[in-house]
Amino acid sequence: MRMRVLQPCSTQQTGFALKRIQRGFTIVELIAVITIIGLLAAVAGPKFIGNATFETRGAQGTLLAALRYAQKTAVAQRRVVYLNLNTATRAICLGYNSSCSSAVIDPATQAAYSKTLPASVTLGTTQATLGFDGLGRPVPNANATYSVQNAMDLSESPRTIVVEAETGYVR
Repeated sequence: MRMRVLQPCSTQQTGFALKRIQRGFTIVELIAVITIIGLLAAVAGPKFIGNATFETRGAQGTLLAALRYAQKTAVAQRRVVYLNLNTATRAICLGYNSSCSSAVIDPATQAAYSKTLPASVTLGTTQATLGFDGLGRPVPNANATYSVQNAMDLSESPRTIVVEAETGYVR
């Protein structure tokens, strides 16, 4: 194992005074550069990324959470719980009947479970109204597919959620 001996900064004699040779940056220079980069990232970053992608991911998460909550509520209460998705208005509601007139309570708000997805997404589905029975199986017993598409950037691939027949597995 080699040991290194630390030596002070090298010095150079210029005339009558000794001058230190500096290496690296001062803390003030580093803070200034980090501040400038931070400002550029805060101002220019959102222009490159945009909100629509984040809203699409959020809409997928909201729909996925609603499906799973409907299924868990159906199992917990041993009764059929329906998810009703209106693709035109992008509204989701959970209820004990297919029209959501007898609504499931949202634990976050203690009101009827109802969510509206952002206007920057378009929705597609094979089952606009899907129920889960007391065992968590889908009613009707068939695969259901939901797609969430970024309406601002159609080149972005749609995000898909599938509810499996027989098991009700939501993925």
